[in-house]
Amino acid sequence: MSGAIAIFVKTPGLSPVKTRLAATMGQENAQAFHLAASRSVASVAQALSQQVNIEAYYAVAEAPALTHSYWEDLPCLWQGEGGLGERMAHIYQTLLSQHDFVMLVGADIPQMTTADLLEAAAWLPHEEQARLAFAPSADGGFWLFGGNCPVPRPVWTEVIYSQPDTGAKFLQGIESLGEVKILAPLRDVDEVADLLPLRDALLNLADPVPEQYELIRFLDVLPAHHLTIKR
Repeated sequence: MSGAIAIFVKTPGLSPVKTRLAATMGQENAQAFHLAASRSVASVAQALSQQVNIEAYYAVAEAPALTHSYWEDLPCLWQGEGGLGERMAHIYQTLLSQHDFVMLVGADIPQMTTADLLEAAAWLPHEEQARLAFAPSADGGFWLFGGNCPVPRPVWTEVIYSQPDTGAKFLQGIESLGEVKILAPLRDVDEVADLLPLRDALLNLADPVPEQYELIRFLDVLPAHHLTIKR
């Protein structure tokens, strides 16, 4: 069976990127972090594609950026118009028309591993049973959603995103659609205070991809006053 994984990204210079990080680190550092994190997630997704029949994509926020050099290493899809729920629904439905199952992830959890994704990729392919995968994030959201069945539009759009109960509300919406596998929680990066836990998580990876090493180096050369890392 054929699967897809879509990585949601924004393009520096065309959309505001990591605004809460930018408020402390400055726009240039926040944009550089987003690109480094995106490359890490993309590399993990590409490693997944080498192990199972899954194609990786970028889901790009801006239509003019589909051919941007930042995103040239993967096929690109435009997220479409509307809020996050509408855009996730669009990407999920588009890819489900071409593949047997679909996974959606963000670019702000660059410590995710191929093993994390393989757990979902092993669960979702099923010809007869509706299956879904859900991975919570530490801030109350979720870092991965996957499914092999249609998801009604209201499930996506009636959730208020970026709230402490976003993940719980979304999970309530999908529980009636099929059997749900819950994956391990991970911590995303929204604030400068999230960078030290990210660095620790990256350093503790058993088999980091080269892009994750690069992200560690990026974090280590940031000015000390931008980080909570003790030097």
